[in-house]
Amino acid sequence: MNKFRWSMVGLIAAAAVISVVMTIYQNAKSYEERREARSTPVEILNKDDEEAEMEEQTAAIGGVQESTGLSPTSTQDEVIEVMHHMTHQKVISEDKWGSVQMNPENINEVYEIVKDSEFSLKRHLLRIVTGWKEGNFDNVDQDHNFFWEYQGGTVGRADGVLNSDEEAEFIENNF
Repeated sequence: MNKFRWSMVGLIAAAAVISVVMTIYQNAKSYEERREARSTPVEILNKDDEEAEMEEQTAAIGGVQESTGLSPTSTQDEVIEVMHHMTHQKVISEDKWGSVQMNPENINEVYEIVKDSEFSLKRHLLRIVTGWKEGNFDNVDQDHNFFWEYQGGTVGRADGVLNSDEEAEFIENNF
């Protein structure tokens, strides 16, 4: 009888151990499935958000001009407005309104006006437009923010630069 009791205790203990192991395994499997289900949509959502954001950055905007509309008698504020709009072709910004095509003809036109001016910001504007004339757009987001702050901007601060494919899409959609 003593052996029978020990056999029963042993069977019950083995069943309990097997039960605990199975429960742990099922909980771990369930946890992994929930974790995968949660992370996958977030990753897809983030990717979709990024794509939607970039589409917004390259979409058609209002107030687009192919030429500057400037003349040798244009004011400093008019030139800054045009330069600000020129940067929209190259920057990532929460909001963009107005764009002037950033091409060699328009850059040269702005350069000549600034060079021959007596603007209070002539030195600064000339430094910016000279960089553009030389094909240097590394700081175009900072240039944008200078114009934006000068004009008292509250929405639309630039926080990056479009890559060449994104800029090409912006040009295609706007000019």
